[in-house]
Amino acid sequence: MPRRHPDRMQGDVREFPRYSIPEAAFYVRVPVTTLRAWTLGQDYTTRTGVHRTFKSVIELADKRNKLLSFYNLVEAHILRFTTEVRGLPFENVRKGLNYVHEKIPGKHPLLTRQFETSGKELFVEFLGRTINATAQGQYAMREVLEAYLMLVPRDAYGLPIKVFPIKSRRLAIDPLFSCGKPIVKDRGIAASVLWGRSKSGEAVSEIARDYGMTEIEAQEAIEDYEWRAAA
Repeated sequence: MPRRHPDRMQGDVREFPRYSIPEAAFYVRVPVTTLRAWTLGQDYTTRTGVHRTFKSVIELADKRNKLLSFYNLVEAHILRFTTEVRGLPFENVRKGLNYVHEKIPGKHPLLTRQFETSGKELFVEFLGRTINATAQGQYAMREVLEAYLMLVPRDAYGLPIKVFPIKSRRLAIDPLFSCGKPIVKDRGIAASVLWGRSKSGEAVSEIARDYGMTEIEAQEAIEDYEWRAAA
């Protein structure tokens, strides 16, 4: 039976289900297994043989079809910072997220301007307490988190309007362009098109000329997408 598509005629386009878990994992640059655990939860057995359940920390826009919205994608992007903090058990992160939910009520507290301006301090301090981090350790966590938040431009209401994939030089993900798939920054050109033409054997100089780009812009966009395609 074909999957029923949700009604997308009304509401905030950023809330619409659109990304499968593998696709979103590629864009955010985390293992599929990691994002699956963040969104669906996971049963596991400890070294001592105790069975435990890891509860999800991202509420999927479409639980039935396991689809993420753009907002979910940004939440995953922000949570990715936790993978760069050594010795940070994700159970502690869950406690930190619960704490943030208490202080910043709403469906997506990590995405609000309040979180960016003050909530991140609460989050980092709480994580520091749960893992007994030193002041220097908390400072390092704060720097990493701020680096991720800087890659999320916001609208007048403080909500994300696009996200720049971590360590990408030329790509952006904008829910209003190319169905929310990676595009070349400030150009609206689907990165997959450039990459596909390059893979078919066309010269980068020809591709760049066709889209009014410099050769460097085109080459870097293709290389950035190459990571996604190979992930």
